[in-house]
Amino acid sequence: MCSRRLASAVLLAAVLTSLIAMPAAAREPISRSAPTSAERPLTDAERAASDRKVAAALAQMERISASGADLRSLACVTPQSSTTSLVSQPVTASCSPPQGFLSVAARDQIFHHYCGPAVGQVIANYSWAVSSSANKYTQGRIAGWMGTDVYGQTDAPRLEDGLESSTIGAPRRPSGWDWVVTDVRDLDRDGATGDELQAFIRSNISVSRMPLAVPVKPHDRYSQYNLPSWTKPVASVGHWIGVYGWLGLWNGGDTARTYYTDSSKDEGGATGKFWLPTRHLAGLVAEHTRRIVW
Repeated sequence: MCSRRLASAVLLAAVLTSLIAMPAAAREPISRSAPTSAERPLTDAERAASDRKVAAALAQMERISASGADLRSLACVTPQSSTTSLVSQPVTASCSPPQGFLSVAARDQIFHHYCGPAVGQVIANYSWAVSSSANKYTQGRIAGWMGTDVYGQTDAPRLEDGLESSTIGAPRRPSGWDWVVTDVRDLDRDGATGDELQAFIRSNISVSRMPLAVPVKPHDRYSQYNLPSWTKPVASVGHWIGVYGWLGLWNGGDTARTYYTDSSKDEGGATGKFWLPTRHLAGLVAEHTRRIVW
């Protein structure tokens, strides 16, 4: 199993409110117990960098929502009843839900504690625009940047260090880009963190065109959530996945999806591309370190 240090949460400063309200009946639990992690708190500089990125992401989503861009691809025929014929109905050019995807290829972790370096390899390969069968850096080299072998695990701040080193100068890395660790919080106090998480995912993928790294417990037998790539419960101290896509608008239910890569076919999970409801991913994040690297 991929080991990693667990995280104490650092309360984010109040920033912009989330733009899509969630029905009260659909609110998911943030966590029924404190996360079992012990990562170091963010420094003042790290917290400030995170706050700036959070504020920018929420502002971007607010502008998109206000412009109506969220709904343009939903302008397709909706029958009035199950017997309504579509033959005489006007059909628009697009019927696909809002979505965003990046061209990544999954990688299998070469050692049991290398889920962090494997995610780093996926993100580095994307950032350097290498072919799906090539690697810009070995997992061993990325593990060196992340301190994975020194500490036997990869915590969020060290994974951030590794992403900085493995993507610096890459053609797909935006100008002025800074990898940051963010503690995901219910900023708008609506009882959920899924709306904030989806805003961060959408901003990174559709605006900045960069993947995210997310730590979770993949399938804890006491949790109501699990990664689809882990079909059986497993005792895990934590596992990293790479997020590369999203589909659908947040409404508090399970229609909004997050797409991710996994690297764990020899550790109890699977290697490849998978998806799960964003609400479920938010639950997994809340039950673990409550952190993302983006």
